[in-house]
Amino acid sequence: MNYLVSKEKLLNDRPLQRSVSRPWDDGGVEERVSRRDRLREQLRRDIKRSARKILTEQGPSALTLSAIAREVEVTAPALYRYYAGLPDIVRGLAEDLVSELVETMQAAVERHPSDDLAGRLWAATYAFREWANANVVEFRMLFGPPTPAAGPAQTELTEDWMLRLAGVWGPLVFEAWRKRDFPVRDENRMPKDLLEQMSHYREVIGRPELPAGVIKVFLDCWRQIYGAVCLEVFGHMGPAITDHEPLFRTMVNELLMRLGFSEHECRYATVAP
Repeated sequence: MNYLVSKEKLLNDRPLQRSVSRPWDDGGVEERVSRRDRLREQLRRDIKRSARKILTEQGPSALTLSAIAREVEVTAPALYRYYAGLPDIVRGLAEDLVSELVETMQAAVERHPSDDLAGRLWAATYAFREWANANVVEFRMLFGPPTPAAGPAQTELTEDWMLRLAGVWGPLVFEAWRKRDFPVRDENRMPKDLLEQMSHYREVIGRPELPAGVIKVFLDCWRQIYGAVCLEVFGHMGPAITDHEPLFRTMVNELLMRLGFSEHECRYATVAP
């Protein structure tokens, strides 16, 4: 019997043995419970890793419960002991991918000193693009059209990555506004429907104190970054553009200047570590 099947049986087929009226056995019971929990969590991770392997090697259409079960070496019905179904597995995998992306972006930001705000913005933006190009299939699952495997989880996935990515890039933009005081649109001059949307967004990300104009600048910048990366990763520019780097670099410089940074600061940001 293979290792994972044995682990599955250990977690689900055998009753947990408990001793009674023997205080010296309490530690043994606790250890068995702890070991069972560790093994269960390990199998949950194995399931998500297998799902990612199938996704990247065979594509989203191959991502089925049967395929994952074969990869993990358990029966398909056994997967329901760890996840509610395929959308639940996809949701768990997507959460891991978003965490991986956010950690990559945050690590890139932290390589720059706290007073190098232009460098930190540059680093976060380029880290997003580099991760997308290095993980094209995963990027498509997170940011592309809904997949059948995701089911109703797609809406939750979108909300999750929106909030978590905003948690990396947003504070840098908001700090730039506080320090650079870049121009923003007066709320009193905004169309009512636009103001309502900006107000709703700042509530969703937990920054109700920010002017709606700052939120609009942030979203304008993010839409350009996201759009440029999607065009590159999804190949929507066709053969007309053979190298996306000059366009992307120019766009990032222009965005930084919109946020109040000088051309010199933008040039320095491109060569900072």
